[in-house]
Amino acid sequence: MGKNLVCHRMDIYIHGYLICLLLFLFHSETACHPLGKRPCEMQAFRIWDVNQKIFYLRNNQLVAGYLQEANIKLEEKIDVVPIEPHTMFLGIHGGKLCLACIKSGDEIKLKLEAVNITDLNQNREQDKRFAFIRSDNGPTTSFESAACPGWFLCTSLEADQPVGLTNTPTEAIKVTRFYLQQD
Repeated sequence: MGKNLVCHRMDIYIHGYLICLLLFLFHSETACHPLGKRPCEMQAFRIWDVNQKIFYLRNNQLVAGYLQEANIKLEEKIDVVPIEPHTMFLGIHGGKLCLACIKSGDEIKLKLEAVNITDLNQNREQDKRFAFIRSDNGPTTSFESAACPGWFLCTSLEADQPVGLTNTPTEAIKVTRFYLQQD
C-alpha cells in the first residue's frame, strides 16, 4: 500500500506541475497577443515602379521619381503589415505614416495619415481605408484598395509626380505594377 501512495502523490505532483506550466504558457500567450490581436510582423521593402521610379517624400507628399546617387537617401521604404494572405496595411517612415484610400464626394484619393501601422486592426471598419490587396503577376505586384475596390496604387508616367490611385489600371497613362525587394 505504501508504494501505491507514493505513486499517487507523484501523479498529483506531475499533474500540478503540468497545470502550472499550461497556465504560465497561456498567460504568456495572452499577454503577448491580448484579445486575439495579431502579432506585429512589419517588414520594410524597397519599392519602385516598372519604369524604375522610386518612392520618396516631398513636402509631406509621397512621390515617385528617378533618384540619383546624390539624393538616393531620400528613398522611402514601404512598410508592410500582412493581415490576411493577400491583404496588408502599407506605410512609410517606420510605419508611422500610413497610406489610406480616402473617399471625398465623388473623388477617391491616396493620402498619408499619421497613424502607427501596428495599431491598425483589420476588424475595425475605420481601418479598412489603410488595407490593400496585393496581386502578384510574375516579378511585379499591384495593390488594390480594400476600401475602394477597383482602385489601384499608381504612379504617373512623368517623374516626380504624386503617388496616387487609379480605377483604370490598364490605361497607359498610369503605372500600377511595382517591384518589391525586402530591405
